Amino acid sequence: MMISPESYIDELKNKTYKELIKEKNKLLKEISDFENNKIADEEYNINPSPDVIYQCNLLYLSKLCKLIADKFNKEYEWNK
Repeated sequence: MMISPESYIDELKNKTYKELIKEKNKLLKEISDFENNKIADEEYNINPSPDVIYQCNLLYLSKLCKLIADKFNKEYEWNK
């Protein structure tokens, strides 16, 4: 996925809470697969390197978690 974190979040802003959770789980799986060496080097025989993709996924995940928390607070009005 190599887009800026801001563009990534912009694409997801109109998603439902449930869709955002699915996206979070997808990112977590990619991160876990990389950490457990389940992704073969030939799958990433492109630029950027797997390390860059991993770091970007971590950044996307942090931004996504903030969006999920904001949406959850807004939908369930926990801020009252």
